[in-house]
Amino acid sequence: MKYTNIKNWLNIILGTCIFSLGIQWFASPNKIVTGGATGASIILTNLIKTLTNVNIPISALVFVINVPIFILSFITNGSKFVKKSLFATIMISVWLSIFSKIPNMFKIGDDIILATILTGVFSGVGSGIILKIGAASGGTDMLANSIFKVFPQFTIPSIIFTLDASIVIFGFLIFGPTKTTYGIITIFISSKIINNILGGLRFARAVFIVSEEVKEISDEIFKQLNRGNTNINCTGMYTKKEKNLLIVVVWPKEIVKLKKIINSKDKKAFVIICPAQEVLGKGFISEKSL
Repeated sequence: MKYTNIKNWLNIILGTCIFSLGIQWFASPNKIVTGGATGASIILTNLIKTLTNVNIPISALVFVINVPIFILSFITNGSKFVKKSLFATIMISVWLSIFSKIPNMFKIGDDIILATILTGVFSGVGSGIILKIGAASGGTDMLANSIFKVFPQFTIPSIIFTLDASIVIFGFLIFGPTKTTYGIITIFISSKIINNILGGLRFARAVFIVSEEVKEISDEIFKQLNRGNTNINCTGMYTKKEKNLLIVVVWPKEIVKLKKIINSKDKKAFVIICPAQEVLGKGFISEKSL
């Protein structure tokens, strides 16, 4: 338990570091509105500077914006979640300050497209790492968790995407349509990466095999792939004949070998191969790794 706690805190530090790097080095200099507290801070920083010629650090605004969100999250998610998320928010402010003083090592110049992609990748990976261990980086991540408690029919990534998109649309009034478009692309990339990290990066393939030779195919799967499989008795609704449906889950690299096995035993077999985003159980992801 103690090791798990230490690992969680280290993951928060790592996740906030990656997230902040993307914001400070790519989003802020190119005025790319990423959504969330950081995106809102980028908008407000530029708005305040335009109206008053006063430069307010993004790190300070991020912390201020998160205060009411933390209060709401404490009510809906409890103190344990808020404690980890508060640490994440503080670390983001710290990392933003640190990276503001370190020269950008990525020499991308004025390449706004590359900056957009890198912002999406860094913010997505960082947020995904933080959310994976049950915390949030503040802003829309934390607000999304609160909304999810009330409306569980929506997924956290979809809620984050909606909230972030709303902030980007507001940024349209400050930065115009071009920057807004880049912001939307950034959020799309980020949300996809978050979704993959939360859903599991170990993609597998679920294979459904209808054949009269399922026993022979099953034996070869055990022998050559060392994979368990399941046979289900079913009925062909067109022919009204009893059939056997064999189900097996394999890694993508095993698909070619599996198709050879099926073809060698029954060239007329009906095969369906589907993506399996996350597989839990023996031979795949163990319970301990969840």
